[in-house]
Amino acid sequence: MNREGKRCLLYSRVSTEIQVDGYSLDAQKNGLKRFAEREEMTVVDIYEDAGKSGKSIEGRPAFKKLLSDVENGLDVDYVLVYKLSRFGRNAADILNSLALLQTYDVNLICIEEGIDSSQTSGKLLISVLSAVAEIERENILEQTMNGRREKARQGKWNGGPPPYGYMIKDGILQIEEDEAKIVKMVFEMYTTTKIGYTGIAKYLNLQGITKKKRKESDVTIFSGRFIQILLDNPVYCGKIAYGRRMREKVKGKKNEYRVVAKKDFSITEGQHEAIVSEEIWEKAHSKRINTGVKFASKSGQDRAYLLTGILKCPKCGSSMYANRIRWTKKDGTEKEIMYYSCSRNKMKRGGFCDYNANLKKTDIEPLVVEVIKQLIRDKEFAIGIKKRIGMNVDVSRIIKEIDNYELKLKEVKSNKTRLEEELDSLPLDIKYRERKICDMTARIDSMYDIITELEEKIEDAQYKKRAIEEKSLTLENIYRILEHFSEFYDIMNDEERKELLLELIKEVHIYPEGESEYPLKSIKFNFPVLQDGKEVEEIFLNKQLNVETLVVLSHKKPDSHIEVKIDFDNTSLDKMAISERAEKRKPQEKTTYKKIQEWIEENYGFKVHTAYVAEVKRELGLPMYDAPNAVDELKRPRQHPTEQMTTAIKAALKHFEII
Repeated sequence: MNREGKRCLLYSRVSTEIQVDGYSLDAQKNGLKRFAEREEMTVVDIYEDAGKSGKSIEGRPAFKKLLSDVENGLDVDYVLVYKLSRFGRNAADILNSLALLQTYDVNLICIEEGIDSSQTSGKLLISVLSAVAEIERENILEQTMNGRREKARQGKWNGGPPPYGYMIKDGILQIEEDEAKIVKMVFEMYTTTKIGYTGIAKYLNLQGITKKKRKESDVTIFSGRFIQILLDNPVYCGKIAYGRRMREKVKGKKNEYRVVAKKDFSITEGQHEAIVSEEIWEKAHSKRINTGVKFASKSGQDRAYLLTGILKCPKCGSSMYANRIRWTKKDGTEKEIMYYSCSRNKMKRGGFCDYNANLKKTDIEPLVVEVIKQLIRDKEFAIGIKKRIGMNVDVSRIIKEIDNYELKLKEVKSNKTRLEEELDSLPLDIKYRERKICDMTARIDSMYDIITELEEKIEDAQYKKRAIEEKSLTLENIYRILEHFSEFYDIMNDEERKELLLELIKEVHIYPEGESEYPLKSIKFNFPVLQDGKEVEEIFLNKQLNVETLVVLSHKKPDSHIEVKIDFDNTSLDKMAISERAEKRKPQEKTTYKKIQEWIEENYGFKVHTAYVAEVKRELGLPMYDAPNAVDELKRPRQHPTEQMTTAIKAALKHFEII
């Protein structure tokens, strides 16, 4: 077959690092070049995928670029591969990729098998061989898995990086003494103390103990998750586990797999030396099972953390994560505290934040919600919101741009049609007819290029217009939600409330512990809001400078007394009545907020914020005193306690005879 002057692309692929470092990649390229030279074909470009599997086109960037270039109009006739297996091992992908190439009149040549898809026999042979290639790939995978199972049965290490505490020598795990000391320390601390894996990680880091880097991307600090994985691995008591994590095909996805943890897996005696005894490992394993079991959720959607992802650490600025503590009291009742903590134990470029204060969910979430409600209640803000609803978006410039492009497009298409008509009506006997045909054809071809360019510009401009309109629509929806925020929020469950807050709020910032009685510092919104007649995206809740003064007070009792004698002449004196009146007028010990809090915690089992106590007193009409440093309601919104808290606070007020 004559292929002289045909334009071609060369594609080569190897699937293993050994092949990359060896000769196979170069051998393929050289073989393809020699074939193209022998056939007098022009090589337009060369594509290479080094160390890439042929199971699918995903993960093969060079191959995907080749297909993309063909789709985008790259002028070629053939794609050359050394063997069909280099093109792919998945039958469906091979045939689909080939169909795509042939859509653009591009054929495939496999020089080793002598296949040319431009021929009928070549197409048939490709269908057969691609199916064979896929079966071969599956067989290779199955053989590999069987080999790993057999190695595990024999107690050999299954490959991959050795676990912490070991190194590999002659295919056998050997103890790395420095790391093994730390492994022993971890197991000892976990089995002999009440310290959890997070606490162990923190202890090791504070002691300046670091992990050796085995590759550049490794971190040197310890994390709670690392300690957890270490404690769960039976390799440290001389065992080899196989099948703890397995690849599973994702249902409904052609070439997508995921790694899943398996409860049932095989454990055999290993050929390596143990770092800890089997007794110690079993003790640690039992503790992990007993303490690592998660409580079944009893609350469902109504107990979501509203500020995850947007609540920021006051020290490092990273997102704070949600956590909870649960315990069972002696009477069998379960108690729970839900709080936010800085993700200080997570890796952060070689270090972590040491901010260790916890912020209760009930102490911060109501404050954020109340700030939004207070904003909505502000008349100026409400007016601003209503003005924004239905506000037209100015897309006139883009519309004008589209109109200009369409006008030019219409003009070029008209000229092309006219020229085509002239070409069709060109007399057969006209002088220089062939030259005129060639000239007119070239002009028509150039017009096609202009038409394509204009159509692309129109499409881009229309996309920009849609993007602006969609953004405007989103903002309008947000403003409509804000207009009726209180009504929406009160009927939502916590999961829905969380989604709503994430739409509105970008970041929530708090004061460090002990810096302010009021934890909420500022809220940054996803859109401009009105405050004091100005558009801002961040509202600061307390802009005044706080100066703290510490005064030591002491109460001293008198160490002496004075005797006073009184003569009443003939006046009769009722000593009992005087004593009773004195007792009534005796100054009563002041009931402080702290005493109320302590009484509630002792009798109800939970703590309440002073702001909640103040709100209940205010609702009952009890005398309240404004502090000299009080701020307006917007900056410091009132706290609304739950029904349970309100009941407990009223009981405490009755106990102390305040009501």
